[in-house]
Amino acid sequence: MGDIDTDEQSDANTMGAKGNDLTSVHSRAIQRFNDVVPPQLLMRAQSLAARRFVSIPGAQWEGWFGEQWGETIKLEMPLIKRGLQKIERDYRSNRVMVDFRAASGEASAVTARTIGGIYRADNYHFKSQQARDNAFSEALRGGFGAYRLVNAWADPYDPDNDQQRINPASTIVDADQSVFFDGNAKLYDKSDAMFAWVLTAMTPQAYHAKFGADKNTTWDNDLIRPFYDWYQPDIIRVAEYYEVEEIDEKLYIFTQAMSGDEERWYASQLQPGDMAEKKALGWTVRTRTWKRRRVHKYTMSGNEVLQDNGYIAGTCIPIVPVYGNREFVDNIERVTGYVQDRMDMQRNYNARVSKLAETDALAPREVPIFAAQQMPKHIADIWANQNIERHPYAIVEPLIDPVTGGFAAIGPIGNITPPQLPPVTAALLQIARSDLEEDNQDGADEVKANTSAEAMELAATRIDAKSEIYIDNMRQSVQREGEIYQSQLADIYYEPGREVDTLDEDDEDGTATLSEGIVDKNTKVFEIHNDFSKGKYKVISDVAEATNTVRDKTVRAMLKAAEVAGTVGAGEAANVCFTIALMNMDGEGGDIAQKFARRQLLQMGLVEPNEEEIAQMEEAKANQKPDPAAQLAEAQVVALQAQAGKDAAMAGKYEADTGQSKAATVLKLAQATELGGPVSAPEVPSGLDNAERLLDMQHTIARIEDLRKPKEAA
Repeated sequence: MGDIDTDEQSDANTMGAKGNDLTSVHSRAIQRFNDVVPPQLLMRAQSLAARRFVSIPGAQWEGWFGEQWGETIKLEMPLIKRGLQKIERDYRSNRVMVDFRAASGEASAVTARTIGGIYRADNYHFKSQQARDNAFSEALRGGFGAYRLVNAWADPYDPDNDQQRINPASTIVDADQSVFFDGNAKLYDKSDAMFAWVLTAMTPQAYHAKFGADKNTTWDNDLIRPFYDWYQPDIIRVAEYYEVEEIDEKLYIFTQAMSGDEERWYASQLQPGDMAEKKALGWTVRTRTWKRRRVHKYTMSGNEVLQDNGYIAGTCIPIVPVYGNREFVDNIERVTGYVQDRMDMQRNYNARVSKLAETDALAPREVPIFAAQQMPKHIADIWANQNIERHPYAIVEPLIDPVTGGFAAIGPIGNITPPQLPPVTAALLQIARSDLEEDNQDGADEVKANTSAEAMELAATRIDAKSEIYIDNMRQSVQREGEIYQSQLADIYYEPGREVDTLDEDDEDGTATLSEGIVDKNTKVFEIHNDFSKGKYKVISDVAEATNTVRDKTVRAMLKAAEVAGTVGAGEAANVCFTIALMNMDGEGGDIAQKFARRQLLQMGLVEPNEEEIAQMEEAKANQKPDPAAQLAEAQVVALQAQAGKDAAMAGKYEADTGQSKAATVLKLAQATELGGPVSAPEVPSGLDNAERLLDMQHTIARIEDLRKPKEAA
């Protein structure tokens, strides 16, 4: 920032002066963390327990419930997963999309489309959907998930490339154990938070390699863990601390004397020599103090600040929270997922089924009772192997009455019958199963006979209502992602003339040029497009069906419309509807049908050709062999044009002759009148001869037009 006076340098150097002492920053972060975390300890523990409940084998018997059953059989019947999978299918079939629209200032629709294209390209490049899916899964199960935005090198393997890109969604795992926001933030998206933490687990080797072995102190989160894993990795936690700073900074307002254009730059944004260059180009400058919002990032251990990462891109804390169900009770934010309310039902069902299994294992069948005298060694072995060797019959020694010497008993003297299921156990089992099945009911997935499509769609609508809260919460989260992304754009995509990758809504690749100057075709005004530092843009998020789902519905609707159009005799409309259905067909051979359908629609003039198709049409036109009939018609046109030219020349000559004749007539009339009166005047020409020649010329021109019409149609 050369040519800037001492005050200006002072303004730039005091950026972030608040808490610039790293010791005080660490102390402040620790104190805030200890204020925020304790009220959430129980909720965070319950969230983790719920995620384990449906994800880890054996976790359904963890804690106090499993301890009551000792070493008995403990079965797990994961009926809750059926409802979870239904909601996740709904979410994946109805992705949340972000759209950017011009709002105010110098915003333009062209720049808004470019922002959307860059966003989609970045999303595809960094595989960001994986982070959103992970956050949604954690929120659905435990009640809370999160992901964050980060900037990365556009080409990390090119040392000469300093350009960066924005990853719209980077994964944060175990968000209920690692992400914490300002306790005073009340909005869903935490846009009102002034600080936040992300705890990252590292292996000791990775930690020592990055920060040094002498800084071996973990960040302790003191969270409750109501379980114990025998095999846990040895980790060291590092806290990434984000703090919002609102500071007063000098703002320079440059005005171009010739054009009246205005630019605004903060002192910290100016580079050495910028001020002198602006003044040399005729810019006048005035200053004012303006409040500016920046986000400072620090990396901390339990003892100290490991790194001062400086100010990050944008003005927002780049962490996006995702919630399952969220509410405030006693001024404490409480979150739950799909699992918590169903855990007791699942436990009850598991216990009843386990009791049945144990009972069946202890007494699977009725057992006969014999006296010892009836089972000598050779007979006992036969009975012992009865179930394995499948003997056709069994034998026993008779029991002799010592008094009479007769048979006291020939068969068993009694039987041990299997235990009967207690009525209470049967009732509990029935209640638990009924509750779980009713909650997981998704009968719309089962197509029943004699059921209309309309009735099936109504049933699906009722069942999809179970997913609405979770998907709508995800929509709010993705909208916050778009707002953070927009705030970072001007800091990451700022180089004039830089070409960036874009992706349109149909997944077609493209490019855009930053700060590109264009003359508007209509207004003839020079405009700068794709300058993200100017203007404001709205972020609109909406839930859109997956591409395959939309295409399937389009195919069904168009085929039905084609059938109706054919019935009423609208053949052309039926053809158009059928062609559109072909364009949206998927599956093997679908690409051939799509190409054919697009060609048909192009010939009908119903779709605009793309650049490739325009090039193909021009090439085909250039290589097209001349049509003999067209050549003959063209020759006739040339001949008729020549004849028309000749007729026009003759008509002009006749018109001149007529003028001369009229002048001579007038002269003769005057002479005749002078000499002998009107009786001696010559006959006045009527001009009919010339009119007939003009009429012939018009007929020739009309014939030329008729000959040209077939050529243009061809």
